[in-house]
Amino acid sequence: MESSGILLMFFLGLRHGFDPDHIAIIDGVSIQYATSKPLLAAWTGSLFALGHGIVITAVAVTISLFSHSFHLPQALWSLLDWVPGLLLLLVGFLNLRSLLHTKTFKPHAIRSFILPARLKKSSHPLAIVLMGILFALVFDSTTQAAAWAYTATAQITTSSALILGLSFSAGMVITDSADSGILYLLVKRSGNNGSVINYRRTLGWIIVCISLTAGVYKIVSLVIPTAAIQDRILSMIGGAFFVLMLCFYTAILFSSKKLNPGNHGH
Repeated sequence: MESSGILLMFFLGLRHGFDPDHIAIIDGVSIQYATSKPLLAAWTGSLFALGHGIVITAVAVTISLFSHSFHLPQALWSLLDWVPGLLLLLVGFLNLRSLLHTKTFKPHAIRSFILPARLKKSSHPLAIVLMGILFALVFDSTTQAAAWAYTATAQITTSSALILGLSFSAGMVITDSADSGILYLLVKRSGNNGSVINYRRTLGWIIVCISLTAGVYKIVSLVIPTAAIQDRILSMIGGAFFVLMLCFYTAILFSSKKLNPGNHGH
């Protein structure tokens, strides 16, 4: 197994953590418990990503065990290839519509219906882990589908699949942890919800750009196979995206700290 494969899966995980469904659930729980359960609010993203990553890694290992002897019909693979791209376009346009027509933007989640009301209201850490598990069991976005497809087509060993699954999960944990941690700090530092609203809107535009760009690329690469980008270049794009998001989070934290100097250290 090449290191480029591990790096590719890591960057896929970073991108996956920005799925609107993830952001919607993590933000909702973080804001709900920012005052009553601050520790839970700050680590909501980590707990959610942990549950999500467990399933992704388990499926990757399972695929590696059976991919050598079991193959889905090519027609079914071809049909399933279209679903992630179409879902990303749908999510992108739904969030774009919300950004253009509402002042208090909230990410649109298309899988939140699978969560029982009792689970959504629970403040137990294991409940958040279970949310992540349930989300991963439902058909997911192009990044998770790509991760599983890579595992299936690479003809790798079980131990290599485990490493790839953990690499994907590590990237996702970083992104989701940053989201809940920063959102909690914004709520804690702000005397009102203005900073949270601005953060959500900025994140909303990022979600729209990522979803529409990835969705269009997926559809175009299916229609015109020669337009597909090599894994090495995708890894470079993922690295650039990671750096940009670090700058974004740093800027958000710095601006909130500058606007609320009196709350520092409390």
